[in-house]
Amino acid sequence: MPELKISADWSYRGLRVVSLENRMLRLFILPEAGGKIWQITYKPLDADLLWNNPRIPPARLALKSSYDDSWSGGWDELFPNDEVATIDGEAYPDHGELWTGQWDAEPFSTDDEVGVKLRFVTPISSIHVEKTVVLRRGASRLCFRHKFTNAGGSPFQFLWKLHPAFAVTPQHRIDFPPMKVLLEPAFRGTLGGAAQSFDWPTARVDGHNVDLRQIPSVDQRQLYFFYGTEVKDGWCALTNTATGLACGLKFDPAVFRCNWLFATYGGWRNYNVAVLEPCTGYPLNFEAMRAAGRQRTLAPGESLKTEILFSVQEAITSVESIRSDGTIVQSRS
Repeated sequence: MPELKISADWSYRGLRVVSLENRMLRLFILPEAGGKIWQITYKPLDADLLWNNPRIPPARLALKSSYDDSWSGGWDELFPNDEVATIDGEAYPDHGELWTGQWDAEPFSTDDEVGVKLRFVTPISSIHVEKTVVLRRGASRLCFRHKFTNAGGSPFQFLWKLHPAFAVTPQHRIDFPPMKVLLEPAFRGTLGGAAQSFDWPTARVDGHNVDLRQIPSVDQRQLYFFYGTEVKDGWCALTNTATGLACGLKFDPAVFRCNWLFATYGGWRNYNVAVLEPCTGYPLNFEAMRAAGRQRTLAPGESLKTEILFSVQEAITSVESIRSDGTIVQSRS
């Protein structure tokens, strides 16, 4: 049985699937559903890491679909906006242009790695997007190489956000680097009694401290949404403290300058999921982001290139940091 496997000849609910696999990880990618990563499984513990919506399956979707009503879970990406926005006179749909796109997919393999190169041209903004996903022999890490190129004739302003939805239990724990938490005034969730801004990870809510690293049970019906600003390093992580299995993203903080969190622990539509969202800017309202000068801009012909690592590692109960090579570092406290 070969250690490295790649397949692109089967489908799930009528959608083409590209699967990459080594002895540590297996992942399924759906090019026709926005290039979504449907699932990542850590094989030694048979642990599925991503949340898949039990009520809404992935599907081919129209450009102007409602994200909340179509959200099947997995790992999406948002570009060039979050909520519906007007950019340079053009109307952009809910959660942007990528997640409903039908991407071209070119699988590849060598003696030491398997991967797929995904390509998509955004229908409104005419941005050429490339995403290459690579899994190396024996590695419990994925490498993502992204490239966004402005093929238009004028500068283009945008937001870009990673949107991996993680399956969680009360045994899980979220870790971020030191940062300032900023609540969204229009969407405070169940943190409405907290200050508008405070230091991660403790929110003071109605006279009680809430440790945002801890996952409450679904019967508490909590709903969190916030921006992590003034971030000191480029990473975020989730750990199952019962099994000691941690996973996390390592990224360039000069590109992803903040960490958003959307988490519903029974508080919205009875879902139990945490979405850790490295993002190029904030808030979700595009005009407010642009007024604050937090948008990114691509000049005509310019490209944005960056690399992201996703690591899975055992014998971790809390995360202190993630090194540049993707190694997850156990917290000392």
